[in-house]
Amino acid sequence: MADYDVVIAGAGTGGATTAYTLAKKGHSVLLLDRKERDEIGNKTCGDAIGQHHIQELKELVGLPDMPAGIIEHDVNGIDLIAPDREHRLRMAGPTTKGYSFNRLKMGQWFVDLAEDAGANVMASTRAKRLEFEGGRVSGLKIGTSDDSEKSITARIVVDATGATGMLRRQLPDESPIEKTIDKADIMVAWRDIYRTPQYEFENPDILEIYWNQEETLGGYTWVFPQGTHRVNVGVGLMTLPGHRKPQEIFDSFVRTSWEFMETPVETIDSSGGIAPVRRPIDTLVDDNFMLVGDAACQVNPVHGGGIGSSMLGGALAGLTASDALERNETSMKSLWPYNPRYMEAYGAKQASLDVFRWFLLNITNEDIDFAFEKGIIKASDLLDTSMTGKMKIGTGEKFRRLVSGFGKLPLLLRVSKVAKLMDDIRELYLDYPEEPSGLAGWKARLKPIYDEAKAI
Repeated sequence: MADYDVVIAGAGTGGATTAYTLAKKGHSVLLLDRKERDEIGNKTCGDAIGQHHIQELKELVGLPDMPAGIIEHDVNGIDLIAPDREHRLRMAGPTTKGYSFNRLKMGQWFVDLAEDAGANVMASTRAKRLEFEGGRVSGLKIGTSDDSEKSITARIVVDATGATGMLRRQLPDESPIEKTIDKADIMVAWRDIYRTPQYEFENPDILEIYWNQEETLGGYTWVFPQGTHRVNVGVGLMTLPGHRKPQEIFDSFVRTSWEFMETPVETIDSSGGIAPVRRPIDTLVDDNFMLVGDAACQVNPVHGGGIGSSMLGGALAGLTASDALERNETSMKSLWPYNPRYMEAYGAKQASLDVFRWFLLNITNEDIDFAFEKGIIKASDLLDTSMTGKMKIGTGEKFRRLVSGFGKLPLLLRVSKVAKLMDDIRELYLDYPEEPSGLAGWKARLKPIYDEAKAI
């Protein structure tokens, strides 16, 4: 008999949501994390989340209201700023409403929820390696704070170890799960949190994203106020060949380019981090094994935000695992429904935005400034694309704007082509195979779309 129904390695929002979902349904759960208990949740982050993510989890697994002490400030919109710093687009509406929050307090709340639901939490504990029986995952070898090792058996092991995917990389070669991902699919980031006693943010409910292809190719600078005298500011960029270190960009560019940096600031926190920015891992399950959160690449490829999508992944993984446990069958086939559930709920949009990410890499600062200045692109266009994963061109007002504004047939043809590829890949993900036997054929259809997207 196994020690636990499910062992979850990593107590971030994805892992904790999985634990909460399963424990609420009466399953025995061990949630472990390498950090000390009072440090779980402390990580590099933009510290903002859309209101719709919280509502989604309320409906899906009964997530309670977020305590007021976690929320730093309400968010009512996002300003996207052109490289010339003279033009901006404000994205505002129901889908941009949300919260800036205290990341540590949020992490602690999620772990408390899992623990209160019945999960056993072990902090200061490392998941060292997967253990196998008969070729299938059977548990974990863990290392505790006193440097001792212990074997824990489980019917299902969940890898929620973050961007490194530490357990995923230990799977045997014959596993259908991708064990490694390309460096170009990783975003590196640096961010500081400041108090600004002598500087007041006029619109603390508006987040700012500054787009500059020369400084942060494949990424951006963010300035997210957390009230009138507090701000989360950082840079993120793709790890393309020859990329600069994010801390170097922060020191040489951010510190010299923002007005509040010219006033005395009090540093609350300063740290770096990484996140995957690509489509989700092609299959999130194997026999007795599941992926959640950054380990599953459940992150928005365009902006690198992953809290809401990892919560969704954790909830869907928990619901699927619960069904499998109740059937007393935890094979890959039994856990497989997690794949189409996630792909339909978020993965299709995620894959579409991944295609869009590759297109954005080849847009110049001059193109962006021109599009903003001439009104070729509107805030509603970008908001619609980011929320749906669709780039709608059609033959109406938007098409006429693009034709009259760009005046460059090659660029317009590229826009049209990427819009079609986004539609193609979205439809492919919505047609995700219902059985493991269909995975190879599905991946064969996926490859040429990505090859074409990267060549645009």
